Amino acid sequence: MLPLVLIAACLTALVAALPAQNLSHDLGIEFEKRGEELPTLTLPYATYRASEYEANGDIYHFRNIRFAAPPTGDLRFAKPAPPEVTPGVQDGSYGPSCIQEVPFSLFNADELTNTPIGDIANGVLALAGGGASEDCLFLDIQVPGKAIRDPDGHRLPVVMWFYGGAYTLGSKSQLTGLTGDLPILPLYQGTGVLKQSGGDVIFVASNYRLGAYGWLAGTTMERDATPNLGLWDQRAALQWVQDHIHLVGGDKKQVSAWGESAGAGSIFHHLTAFGGTQDPLFSKAVIMSPAFEVLFDREGQLEDTFQTFATAAGCPGGNITCLRAVDSETMKKANSKVISSAVGGSSNLGPASDGSWVRQLAALEYLSGNFWKGLNSLIVSHVEDEGALFTSIRIDSDAKFEEFVNQIFPAYSKPDVPDAVFEKYPATNAKGSPYKTTWERLKAFIRDSTFTCNVRALTMAYPGKTWNMQYSITPGIHGTDLLSMFFDASISIGNYNKSVNLNLIPGFGNLAQGYQSYMASHAVHGDPNMDRSVLNIPPAIYWPHPSESGDTYTNVLKVGDLGFTLIKDTQVSADSDSHCDFMIEMTHALTNLNGYAPPGAFAPSSIGRYVTEEEASANYTTPAP
Repeated sequence: MLPLVLIAACLTALVAALPAQNLSHDLGIEFEKRGEELPTLTLPYATYRASEYEANGDIYHFRNIRFAAPPTGDLRFAKPAPPEVTPGVQDGSYGPSCIQEVPFSLFNADELTNTPIGDIANGVLALAGGGASEDCLFLDIQVPGKAIRDPDGHRLPVVMWFYGGAYTLGSKSQLTGLTGDLPILPLYQGTGVLKQSGGDVIFVASNYRLGAYGWLAGTTMERDATPNLGLWDQRAALQWVQDHIHLVGGDKKQVSAWGESAGAGSIFHHLTAFGGTQDPLFSKAVIMSPAFEVLFDREGQLEDTFQTFATAAGCPGGNITCLRAVDSETMKKANSKVISSAVGGSSNLGPASDGSWVRQLAALEYLSGNFWKGLNSLIVSHVEDEGALFTSIRIDSDAKFEEFVNQIFPAYSKPDVPDAVFEKYPATNAKGSPYKTTWERLKAFIRDSTFTCNVRALTMAYPGKTWNMQYSITPGIHGTDLLSMFFDASISIGNYNKSVNLNLIPGFGNLAQGYQSYMASHAVHGDPNMDRSVLNIPPAIYWPHPSESGDTYTNVLKVGDLGFTLIKDTQVSADSDSHCDFMIEMTHALTNLNGYAPPGAFAPSSIGRYVTEEEASANYTTPAP
């Protein structure tokens, strides 16, 4: 692996050091026939022609710019390497999505894995994202025309988008097709936000490795490869922005990281990288429904997941050299196998403790002050009903709820941690239980443990810097806020500049444009209020920072069917509705009971036996760089 990485790095550095006249063009934007040809963007390693000019909005689209070398062969399970020099002009037509898989087990439908229905679902997703391959580290850019025509005269703020998809599926161009000529749905193109900004924002969307390709962890990965590779891929895309965005009139000092679900959960972990000591390369953020499983048992469950994958790939024992030589079809089958091996209703992949980038569960890093303090401002949101989409109707009794909880926690935590969960989320027949059905009980536990308590952690960590939102437009379930974020009433189809009116739901377009005005204002100014659409119908009201109210927050913006209002949000409470203080106690216990606490970041837990600070860190190790 090392020689290939060094050779690629040296080649990139050599080309970058050459005088500009030795390249086909100077670095930056060039129009071969001004007004007739789409412009080209020359980077130190390749030249890319814009794929489309959207006259409605004056936006240039550059698609499928490579930001890292193909993570194949010796680079499989390795940190992203610099892209190789590519001659000629690239037209952006090649840029597959990363290999992906619908996590049917997360929805308690694992029997659909490797069936015709499952294959069709995965095939449609891959096709809609431009095909799927391990060679997938590409990004897209949408740039206002004024910056393309005069890049030296502009320094526009930049938005970097990271998609969701349970860390196993998704794409920067999800549902827009291979070239964008016939979009199924404009995910994830930032044209709506660009238009709301008045052409004052550049929008970038990046792929990152998924499933077993990007999120394996455990002791073998720590020793012989790199865990949490999806985070490293995202970091490489952010570094690309730092290195090259000025060539299209962007300002590397004004970068906002935006993400939803897994993308938001990733940003959550960029802010705690290496105990909060690594500059995340962005100064603002929009974090929508930050989601991730509690993955912490480095020597146990995380290593077991890795070994399940390695065995399915034909490399029992987990030899990394063997895994790097496995053919692509076997890799896909092993990826499917490990995803479907998760406990029904849960996931076994995503940001995981590794003693390095993710030293411990990220919520504990925020609580102990080990997070990046240089973030200037952020919008943090959740939808009204986060848990519904992930709550299984199969878990239809208190006994099945208890079975599920016992399955997701490691042996060393039993019975103390599961028993504490059963007490905090009491059975439906228990005296005073707030849950009429097991479905409600499970939904509350999933909401708190996976979504809304992450919102609270960020709000507590960055007092006076957050704006909080609850997205409640019907049906208010997970992911529906994407419809407002990426709404554009007039989408141009490919190079033909033919517009399609997507404002099909009366009133929704106006709500979405008001929503986007907050987002665009935040990207430009770091404040959602400065350029909000006060003349919109319904108007975008003044949105204050949240205020503490008892054990929760008020002045939270509710985006509802009839417009924008301010509410008290009990879903991010310490204990009145959600149980976020309990979640902190639970994560402390899961960390301490098996000795996974980083030295200097210990805090006792009221759950389980008493653990000393020395015992709490007994099994903590930092992998070699």
